Amino acid sequence: MKASKQFTPLRRIPNYLVLCLVSFVAVAPILWMISASLKSPSEILRYPPAIIPEEIRWENYTDVFALQPFAQQFLNSVVIMALVTVLTLLMSIPAGYALARIRPIASGTIFLALLSAMFIPPEATIIPLFQYAAALGWVDTHYPLVIFTAALITAPIATFVMRQAFLTMPADFEDAAAIDGSGRWRTMLQIYLPLARPSLASVVVLACWYSWNQFLEPLIYLRSPEKLTVPVALTHYEDPIAGPLWGVQMAATTLSVIPVLLVFFFAQRHVVAGLTAGGLKS
Repeated sequence: MKASKQFTPLRRIPNYLVLCLVSFVAVAPILWMISASLKSPSEILRYPPAIIPEEIRWENYTDVFALQPFAQQFLNSVVIMALVTVLTLLMSIPAGYALARIRPIASGTIFLALLSAMFIPPEATIIPLFQYAAALGWVDTHYPLVIFTAALITAPIATFVMRQAFLTMPADFEDAAAIDGSGRWRTMLQIYLPLARPSLASVVVLACWYSWNQFLEPLIYLRSPEKLTVPVALTHYEDPIAGPLWGVQMAATTLSVIPVLLVFFFAQRHVVAGLTAGGLKS
């Protein structure tokens, strides 16, 4: 028995090697992005490539803000991300609770319609939505990026996640709250919602990630450079003569991943638990 226990760590070495290989494949593009953000264009295109720059070019980061209003564009993305997240929570929490605990008439049909909406790609609805935004005078504003994204994309997915989370919670809590005189809203906010924190964290990460990374919608709705969001702004770092400014683009890209990484860092403990909560119960 003692000999088998001693050889147990050795048997895990192949697993560790596979995990290290997979981790390297995932981390290598990030390391290359950070390395390229500190290189000159000629060094970026050099073969064989090198991770450590021969000459660190910090001016790539200053050029990010000098060539276009990147600070304003960065702020635009942060504000849109925050508003989409708040609207997603405001819509998905009551809807998920109603579908799971109240179960209105035709709740099954509503849930199927919700699932169907999740599979409609944004490209299929972009033309009618643009016509609708033009009729409302929302072109070259951030209203479509906030309202359309929250109502049509992130909220349906978040409602599904919250419904599955509320389904896994005991009905005894609701009965006890009703005996104490609590209404639906108080029961949802004070009893069930604190228990759904893992799912809430998953919804926040989902809404932040999607609203921050969306490219097609800002490209269609926005016109002014100072109103652009970060994903579209990254494509504007080009030299009219020499082509793309690779070092400056990599520097801007490095800065652009920071907000989503911060959100995921603070919510990572709950993300996996929230996505798997209620996954086996319908």
